[in-house]
Amino acid sequence: MNREAISQGVFDELGVILVDKSEIHMAATFDDLAMDQDDIEKLLDALQTKFNVEFPDSMKLQTTPLTQVIDTILLIIRETLPDDSKSEGL
Repeated sequence: MNREAISQGVFDELGVILVDKSEIHMAATFDDLAMDQDDIEKLLDALQTKFNVEFPDSMKLQTTPLTQVIDTILLIIRETLPDDSKSEGL
């Protein structure tokens, strides 16, 4: 799975949670998106299910940017791939 697909998945899940979607962009933090702790929990739970990953507790901070969420998903997915898939550039 590539960065674009992960980004789209994150944005899709945010679209379900947020009323105002105009603020969704890569550099936005949870705070920028006016997300409270419940919203952050819902988002991370949905993303954990969608991408079969588990986030560290540090991801729940209001100051976490979406780029960090996307990078974390990408890193976890790459770390769980078999070694032969890694060499193919996935």
